[in-house]
Amino acid sequence: MIISEKIISNISVLTPEGSLDAATVPQLKNFTAKSEVTPTLVLNLSGVDFLDSSGLGAIVGMARNKRESGGDVVLACMNDKVRKVFEITQVARLFHIFDDLEAAAGYAEKQQKSL
Repeated sequence: MIISEKIISNISVLTPEGSLDAATVPQLKNFTAKSEVTPTLVLNLSGVDFLDSSGLGAIVGMARNKRESGGDVVLACMNDKVRKVFEITQVARLFHIFDDLEAAAGYAEKQQKSL
């Protein structure tokens, strides 16, 4: 898995590429721990082609940690396969999900300013 990070409007945008599963979750956790992640971040899932329960759990855990410290995780650009995992498990209701990266970053920026 490759993970990139960029800042859009003072919001950290993480973009993992490849599978987000039991084998790659540790990479995401290590990257998040070492990066300059802002209180609220956008997780751009456009490059994720497979998501299992471990990946889903990692995203939920990331959101829980962010929310406990006053931030949040906003999701963006899911393909239909990944979105279906979120919907079937009803985890989608725990997140703000956007089809567009700019809309997600704009929402995250407004939310971060209200902190």
